[in-house]
Amino acid sequence: MNLNSEQILERWNILMEFVEHHFEDKQKENILKLYRHFEDRMIDAPASSRPHHHNCFVGGYLDHVVRVTKAALDIKKQFEKLDVEVITTDSDIVLAAMFHDLGKLGDLENPYYITQTDEWRRKKLSEWYTFNDKLEPLSVTDRALWLLQHFDIKINPEVWKAIKLSDGMFDQGNQALYKRPDVNRNILHYIVHFADWMSTIAEKQHYQQSIEIGEDGLAEVNKSFKKKKTNDKDASQLRDLKKQFDDLFN
Repeated sequence: MNLNSEQILERWNILMEFVEHHFEDKQKENILKLYRHFEDRMIDAPASSRPHHHNCFVGGYLDHVVRVTKAALDIKKQFEKLDVEVITTDSDIVLAAMFHDLGKLGDLENPYYITQTDEWRRKKLSEWYTFNDKLEPLSVTDRALWLLQHFDIKINPEVWKAIKLSDGMFDQGNQALYKRPDVNRNILHYIVHFADWMSTIAEKQHYQQSIEIGEDGLAEVNKSFKKKKTNDKDASQLRDLKKQFDDLFN
């Protein structure tokens, strides 16, 4: 699966609608400040380094964030249909879902993922991106929480917990809580984790439906990476997309 410039812009507009509808005043201003800082990087950022993980393509991070945020709001409704008391607000759900993977954008100066230039690793390991060794060795969730603090985006303890625990039992440090759920407390961390997991499953399936891993498939992907360096049409489309992003903030 890949996104063209129009599809990336569509997802960006959906993200901005979430901000417009759920936040106001200083909180809204600071969220937009964060997105303005990262807008160029968000156009390019994948959600993972390998295609069999999920959304390993330009715009993959943005697509994943929008998908998780939509799913989180839907999951809240499903809990309510089961007569589960959900005391968290939609704004907190959107806040936690939008920023659960914020650390995958990197730090203030450096991206989290960079294109893998090692041909052997790309062909043999399907590693299309690699981690940027210029970054401080923080977990994705810890970096996300640091970035929110840097941009003065206020979060309450439940949003903090939902972001920190968004990997669910895939993170060993979270297992005690998830194995012994305390349903009498705010369940925001369950909502965000389920939304993230369900979205990842969908994205993996979409990948499997769109490309069969093998020498032919990898050859096509490798060609597409090389084209990015020389294809004037692609470069022009990316410049146009970035201009449209800039226009949204002006």
